[in-house]
Amino acid sequence: MSLINLAVLISGSGTNLQAIIDAVETGKIPSAKVAIVISNRAGAYGLERAKKHGINNVVLDKNNITGLLETLKNHEVDGIVLAGYLSILPPEVVKEYKNKIINIHPSLLPKYGGKGFYGIKVHEAVLAAGEKESGATAHFVDNGIDTGTMILQKKVKVLKSDTAESLQKKVLKVEHIVLVEAINKIFYK
Repeated sequence: MSLINLAVLISGSGTNLQAIIDAVETGKIPSAKVAIVISNRAGAYGLERAKKHGINNVVLDKNNITGLLETLKNHEVDGIVLAGYLSILPPEVVKEYKNKIINIHPSLLPKYGGKGFYGIKVHEAVLAAGEKESGATAHFVDNGIDTGTMILQKKVKVLKSDTAESLQKKVLKVEHIVLVEAINKIFYK
């Protein structure tokens, strides 16, 4: 099995990034390396997570298409994982890495996906609709918003006692599992 170089794109705290790092370090994602962590926000705590593990990291403006492509090429990236990255990838990047970009979304797509559905807003919408279940979806990135082909999903029960915050915590645990499984499914066929 050849080494897979992953780029992980983040915008926030990086808990999904940490799940990937942990899986790589423990061999749950075999023969892989997080080659670069890229954030579109300078204060993202996920950058600190990367530093703690000796992973190269950089902050790039979401409109810096040339810089993003150069960074990916310079780190010989084989696959990209959007782990809480709250920007739309430029079509040039999607084209260059077609079927090699995975996103994690905190709902059972196609429900509660698309423009405006991110973070706590997803869980508020799930509760407002009276859904009995929610979960996380890993999917390929295309030029739409949460419209790429689904890789896999995992469900959680929505309880009457759930708040948006408690549901978010339950789904986040499942996101970590789904991300690792999706990476293994796509890059180790």
